[in-house]
Amino acid sequence: MSILKIHNQNTEVEVGETDTLSDSIRRQLADEILAGRFPVNHKLDEQELADKFAVSRTPVREAIRQLASAGLVDIRPRRGAVVVSLDPAKIGQAFEAAAELEALAAGWAAVRATLVEMGELMDLYEKCEEALEEATSDEFAAANRVFHDKIADLAKNESLKAATRLVRVQTAPFQRAQFQSVEERRRSQEDHADILSAICTQDREAAERGMKNHILRASLTVLRDENRMKSKG
Repeated sequence: MSILKIHNQNTEVEVGETDTLSDSIRRQLADEILAGRFPVNHKLDEQELADKFAVSRTPVREAIRQLASAGLVDIRPRRGAVVVSLDPAKIGQAFEAAAELEALAAGWAAVRATLVEMGELMDLYEKCEEALEEATSDEFAAANRVFHDKIADLAKNESLKAATRLVRVQTAPFQRAQFQSVEERRRSQEDHADILSAICTQDREAAERGMKNHILRASLTVLRDENRMKSKG
C-alpha cells in the first residue's frame, strides 16, 4: 500500500493510491472534528485551511462539501461551513444505505468476477492482513478502502459503483476512528475473509449477507463510540 505524504510546517496529508487530495483533506478535517479540536459552531475558513495544507482552495472546498454530506458541517449562507453536532439518526441512515449498496455490489461480484479478478481480490485481502497488526490504523484503513473499492469494481455496474461511492463519502469520516484498536481491525478482517470466500465460491447470497453484516456491525461500533464520547463530554 503506497501512501504519499505531503508535508508543510503545520500539518501532514496522506494521499493513498485511490485517493484524491480532497479525500485526504476531508479525512484529516473529519479526524479533528471528531476529536473535538474543531468545536461545534467553529467556522471552517477555506483560505486558512488551504494555507494549513499548502494547497489551493479547490480541494479544501470539495473536502468541506464532503463533510457537509456526512453531516459534520453545515454550509450556511453568508457564514460558510460551520461545525455542527452529530446526528446519530443521520449516521445510522448513511450506514444503512451503505450496507444495502455494498451488499448488492458484493453479490454481483460473486456472479461476475473472473478467476483472475478473484486472485486480485485475494491479493488485496493479503494487503489488509499485512496491515492488521504491523501497520498503523491509517494504513489498515487505506488497505480496507482498496479492498472495498475492488469489490465495487468487480460488480461491473457503473451506476451501482457511483451510488456506493456517494454514500461512502457520508460514512468515511467515521472509518479511521473505527480502526483504532487492533481488535476492531481483526474483526473487520475476519469479515473480509468471509466475504472473499463467498465471492471466490460464487455464492451470491453469502456475499451479500456477509457484506451487509460487515457494514452494519461497523455502524454499531461507530454509534457506540460516539455515544461514549458524548457521555464523557
